[in-house]
Amino acid sequence: MLRLRRQVEQLSAIRDLALIANDDVCLERVLHRSLRVMGDLLGAREIAVFLTGDEDSLRPVGHRLGDRIEVETESDKLRIRAREAATALEERRTIVTGGSRSGLQAATLLVADGEVMGAIEVRLSADPHRTEPRELGRELEALAKHVALAIRKPTLYDRAVVDGLTRLYTKRHFLEQVEPHMAQRRRLGTPLSLVMLDVDHFKQVNDVHGHVAGDLTLAEVAQRVRSTIRGYDQAFRYGGEEVVIMLPNTELADAVGLAERLREIVRTEPINAGEGKSIQIRASFGVAEFDPETMENSSQLVEAADQCLYRAKHNGRDRVCSALDAPSEAGRRAA
Repeated sequence: MLRLRRQVEQLSAIRDLALIANDDVCLERVLHRSLRVMGDLLGAREIAVFLTGDEDSLRPVGHRLGDRIEVETESDKLRIRAREAATALEERRTIVTGGSRSGLQAATLLVADGEVMGAIEVRLSADPHRTEPRELGRELEALAKHVALAIRKPTLYDRAVVDGLTRLYTKRHFLEQVEPHMAQRRRLGTPLSLVMLDVDHFKQVNDVHGHVAGDLTLAEVAQRVRSTIRGYDQAFRYGGEEVVIMLPNTELADAVGLAERLREIVRTEPINAGEGKSIQIRASFGVAEFDPETMENSSQLVEAADQCLYRAKHNGRDRVCSALDAPSEAGRRAA
């Protein structure tokens, strides 16, 4: 009877993981939901999810300790060392150690479409009635198959729409995303604003400090953008050192306020560009609001923000310009 009940619980957990795989392309949410499902089934004291990196290294992206769940996919804030997971990856097999009276530790690989994507590591407290080691290994392998499929979908989606250097969305994705918001503005009157950011004198960064320093600078600027905008805003690498931020439900004055906050954040802290290089940078901003009466398409919205950016460059850089400013003579676009 107990065995049958356990099988039903496992099938329920697998069903939940399959639903996660089908309806979500956000890696953070997928990890959070998967950790909850696995932890509830296994009764684990601790679960960690690792994804593979360079040279078969493992990078922690999700952690559950008791009922507390942490997910971090873009930085190294999760200070978790792979133990059994590292062995499972090296030996390409499921690892289970310990016993029911001393506590069990187990790890297995995350594999989807023949690709090893990472590993799961679990720790169970000592319990004489706990699942036997062999049974735990089988349960973990069954769960891992569905977790891997759930992770695979947002990972493939991420590769298609996210710029590898800045971790911002791509220009192509912007062109796909902006049209529905413009249609909503036309239909419901919901405001939509755009911020265009360009790093000042970026060519000098590359010329003086090298292209590696330039890449680190762009990546850090992008990180500051991501940490400042709201959850429903979207930031895109539009080209070179240009970033476009789409702000749904935002009128022009509020968009200008966000741009001013970003300008201060970009300029306040020097950027560590490696090898002891500390680079003080500035950025210029152009802000525009979509007006369906005068704009027919996304190109005209981008052009409006771009013209304000030109004006910010021409008027001295390190500033925010929009239609709220007193008009000034526009000059040639500054390099």
